[in-house]
Amino acid sequence: MNNRWYWLALGVGAYAAFTLSTFPAGTAVRWFAPPVGLNGIQGTVWSGSAATGTVAGLPVQDVRWHLRPWTLLTGRVAGTVDVRLPDGFVTTAFSATRRAVTFSDLRGGTSLATLASVLPALRGTRGQASIELSSVQIENGRPEQVRGTLKVSALEITPFIPNGSTSLLVLGDYTLTFGDAPPHTVAGRFIDHGGPLEIAGTISVNQAREFSFDALIKPRAG
Repeated sequence: MNNRWYWLALGVGAYAAFTLSTFPAGTAVRWFAPPVGLNGIQGTVWSGSAATGTVAGLPVQDVRWHLRPWTLLTGRVAGTVDVRLPDGFVTTAFSATRRAVTFSDLRGGTSLATLASVLPALRGTRGQASIELSSVQIENGRPEQVRGTLKVSALEITPFIPNGSTSLLVLGDYTLTFGDAPPHTVAGRFIDHGGPLEIAGTISVNQAREFSFDALIKPRAG
């Protein structure tokens, strides 16, 4: 009797694994990820691609993903995602449960103009942004831990005081490094790499989403 149940369970498990391995990616996206709009979907739920789409309002293209089925045995989903942006890219490994998502080896780069479509505060600015984050942990939709660096280069913004000119104010290059922080707090240190302003300080966001900015800013000669 025990052998009978063993072979029955094995058969059911094999059938479920085969069904999932061939489950169309297009159907999976429509069922499980309605906020993500993807077009030209090919492959399966475990390994597939999409030609174009939008994620949180950001236009994407050439989206590719690979999931590891055996991680379901531990109550999570894990894999890798590669995305091309109109003028950049994002690539990362991830592990997700019902309450949290962890990204590792998250790398990417694009223009500030592209990011302005999802970050209105960047409208009217120019420059390039790049990230190299070793880990990002998000719980219940809120960042709990971030480690790595964010770089902004060739930053140009609208002058603080309107002077009738249409030219932008050139502010140069900056690096923000995220590291150790109290529980439920994201914190980093930033510095400039030349330009009209000398800037150095810290930035943090706590569990209550309270924002703290502590910096020394002074003009350079000229």
